[in-house]
Amino acid sequence: MFRPRSGRLRTADLPWLGRMIDKGRAALSGTLGDYAFPCSMDLDLLRYLGLDPDAFKALLGLCPDDAALLEMLGVDSRSSAEKRLWAEVFEVRHARLLNELDKEEIRDKKG
Repeated sequence: MFRPRSGRLRTADLPWLGRMIDKGRAALSGTLGDYAFPCSMDLDLLRYLGLDPDAFKALLGLCPDDAALLEMLGVDSRSSAEKRLWAEVFEVRHARLLNELDKEEIRDKKG
């Protein structure tokens, strides 16, 4: 059963990015299951990255792994301070949903 990374796990210093990558790849392969791509949190991150969902999925199709994708996204070219501020705002804005997802996915792992 498909399960994306935790939304709190930071990829290239950004929360949600790893999860969005996992969900986007699952959407492309038809294995997304009950998850949604794009969801409102995906859209929030995509706005920050300056992409729409279709452009992101196109990049996923071109990049075989996270390292190649991050290079194409240019995430490392953004300043650490900018990414840190965006990450903090994102985590505060979406704290309730991040907490709910953590609880739900931990519960699912247990049984």
